[in-house]
Amino acid sequence: MNRKLKSAGVLLLSAAVLAGCGSSFSDRTLYDGVAFKAKAKPVDKKVTRADFRVEVSKASQSFKGARMAAHHAGVTYCLSEAGYGTSDIVWDVDPYDPEAELRLDGDTAIFHGTCDT
Repeated sequence: MNRKLKSAGVLLLSAAVLAGCGSSFSDRTLYDGVAFKAKAKPVDKKVTRADFRVEVSKASQSFKGARMAAHHAGVTYCLSEAGYGTSDIVWDVDPYDPEAELRLDGDTAIFHGTCDT
């Protein structure tokens, strides 16, 4: 009986640990009601980390939300990943300008920016 109780305890503990792993969809930031996957990375980090590119997947779910997700990814990139400590960005297509034409590669919105140092 003691062995069964230990096995059940280990199983229960393992399940609790696994339940805490990973990110929950409910924890993701929503932009215009949609959780986008946005990734910012340097264009050529050997030259400068200031110039970056943001890709927002499944942009057709909400073009307004995709623009907001791109802006957030750019600010996060400039503040922490690139280490410039500023949220000032010079965008080639301003995500906050609804009249600016969105660049799409399939269903992925593409933005380019430069951390303003």
